[in-house]
Amino acid sequence: MAVTFIHGTEISDPSFAVTATRLLKRAFTRHVGIDADDALVIRPAHWAPALQEIEDRLHERSFGPPSRSLFRLLDSWSTRLNAGRADAIWPFLVTIGWRRLPWVSRPNYAVLRWAVTHFVGDAIAYQITRGDRSLYDEVHGYVARTLHELADESGNDAPLCVVAHSLGTVVASNYFYDLQVQYANGGRNLVAPSVMDCMRQTPLERGETLALLYTLGCPLGLWTMSLPDFGTPLTMPAPKLHKHHPGMHHEWTNFQDPDDPIAYPLRPLSDAYQQQVTGDREVSVAPWWAGWTPVAHWWYWNDPHVITPIARSLARVWREANGITGGP
Repeated sequence: MAVTFIHGTEISDPSFAVTATRLLKRAFTRHVGIDADDALVIRPAHWAPALQEIEDRLHERSFGPPSRSLFRLLDSWSTRLNAGRADAIWPFLVTIGWRRLPWVSRPNYAVLRWAVTHFVGDAIAYQITRGDRSLYDEVHGYVARTLHELADESGNDAPLCVVAHSLGTVVASNYFYDLQVQYANGGRNLVAPSVMDCMRQTPLERGETLALLYTLGCPLGLWTMSLPDFGTPLTMPAPKLHKHHPGMHHEWTNFQDPDDPIAYPLRPLSDAYQQQVTGDREVSVAPWWAGWTPVAHWWYWNDPHVITPIARSLARVWREANGITGGP
C-alpha cells in the first residue's frame, strides 16, 4: 500500500512526518502481525518550499534582514511541535503575546505576525487568483512528485491512503478533485502542464486508487464559504478504485478536536458532502494540559486517538489487497 502525509501551515522541515510515520507503522504492525516496512510505502508530501521564498521576503521587508534568525528559530520550534514534542509549545505561549522584542524593529507582535503569516498568509498565497496560479501549481507539483515516488516503489496501481492536516486538507481536496475532473469522460483540463510534467500516467498518480482519505484539523468549511452551497467535494472512493481493486474498503474520515478552532465538520456542509464523507469523528488530542486549548490543532497525527483507527483501516485494506481474510 502507498501512504502519504500532506502537511499544513508552519512546516519547514521535510522530516515533519517522522513521528507520525513511526506511530503508524507500530500500530499497523500490531494489527496485521507483520513488519509495516514489508507492507507499506510511506512518503510525506513536503510542499512548504513552494511558499518559503515569498514568506521570507514578506518578513524581511516588514521587519528587516535581522529578523531572519528570529523566524528561523520560530520555524525550529514549530518543527519540534509538529514532531510531537509537547515541550515546544511553551516558547510560543510565552512569546506570542509580547508586543516588542528588543532585537526586532516595528511592526509589533513579531511572533504573532509569524503565526498569522503561516496560518493566513499561506492560505491566501495558495489560492488561484484571476491573474496567477503559479503557487497553487507549484504546491501541487510537490504532491505529484510524491505520488510518482510512491508509484515507483509500491506499484502503479497500489491502493492509496492520504493523511492530510490543516491547509494540507485543502491541498489534498483540490489536488484529487482536479485529477478526477481531468480524467473524467469529457473532463476539463484543471491540472496544469507543469504538474502533468511531474507525473506518469499510472493509476496511482492519476488518483484512481485513492481508497482512504483522512482529513485532520480540516478548515474546508471556511475555504468553501465563497462557493454555492459550499461547493462540490471530491468523490470518495476514487471513481475508478473498484476497477483496479473490486470491492475494496474505502472511507473519508474527518477527525476534529472540538477545541481546535480551525477544524470544522464536513458532513453538515451539504448533501454532497454527506454522500462523500464517511464520518466526522470527534477526538481529543494533545496532552491533558494543552488538549483543552486551541493549540490542540498541532497534535493530530502524533496522537494514538487518530493514528490507531487509521492503522486499523490500513490493515483491513492491505488484507483485502492481498486476499487475506480475517483479522480485526
